[in-house]
Amino acid sequence: MTRVLVVLLALGGWARAACSPPKYYGVYSVGTKAGDGKVTLASRLGELRAAGTNMIVGTGEKADVLARLPPGMLAVPGCGLMHARDWKRGDEWDDGEARAHLASLAGRFANDPRVYGICVTHEVDEYADHARRRWIYELAKKYFPKKKVIQYYGHVWDTVNPEHERRYAYGERGEVETDVLFVSLQAARADGRFELGNAQHLEEILKSAARTPGIPVWVQTSINADHRYVKGPDTMLATWGTHAENMRRWTDAVFSIDGPGSNGDRVRLEGFFWRSFGRFPYDLGYPAFVAHRAAMRDIGVQLCPHR
Repeated sequence: MTRVLVVLLALGGWARAACSPPKYYGVYSVGTKAGDGKVTLASRLGELRAAGTNMIVGTGEKADVLARLPPGMLAVPGCGLMHARDWKRGDEWDDGEARAHLASLAGRFANDPRVYGICVTHEVDEYADHARRRWIYELAKKYFPKKKVIQYYGHVWDTVNPEHERRYAYGERGEVETDVLFVSLQAARADGRFELGNAQHLEEILKSAARTPGIPVWVQTSINADHRYVKGPDTMLATWGTHAENMRRWTDAVFSIDGPGSNGDRVRLEGFFWRSFGRFPYDLGYPAFVAHRAAMRDIGVQLCPHR
């Protein structure tokens, strides 16, 4: 795996390798922030379409993004349409608390052709073990039988057990708990320093995904959405480089990694999303980050045609 990664990067990255890119490329959440000013939502969505994206994840509960989606672009309402408290009655898990909310969401999104799926939870690994995640999935699927029901994970392990031990229980016994394994894949350390080696965490994610053959894997990478280290526009440059060189290095690495399939084949990432564009003060929507938006666009247009 590592040898393949080194060879691909030496040749100039995944774009010059065999054509096997993500099917979906875009952003996790979009907004109208632009430094001290704002842009219209229609203008912002036009920017994203021009950047070669074909999906927006995390559009929330409202339909304003859906109403303005450019042709050929899909949306995933969520993530976090429902929180831990929405699946409980008091401190006890209870589907009665969830059904009314799910029915309301289904009335808005279950039959909308612009909706690829719904992302019902956010960092579900923080409060639900495998059995409970499967329960959440099966309940939500009753209200969205024709859409992907997606759970978002901070990690492919959790500590929701009496011993609070780290357990890699995703897809235990091959039991499906989401229609898409959507996981956070962070390129920056806690202090904001770029760490290319973090791309190798995708191997761990793909290995876990092998327990549920056929379930695609998506990741999102925060691009100055972390308030622990984002203090101003200089943090974008410190993490991603003045000319966005680290954005290209990151996707070159991530797009070249594969994992074990179910029949001796290899599987790859099917969705990649930057977080975010105009949702935070110093993300991709910040006017001065021209080079970073250009890098996003260059990465998008280099993808093999699939739209």
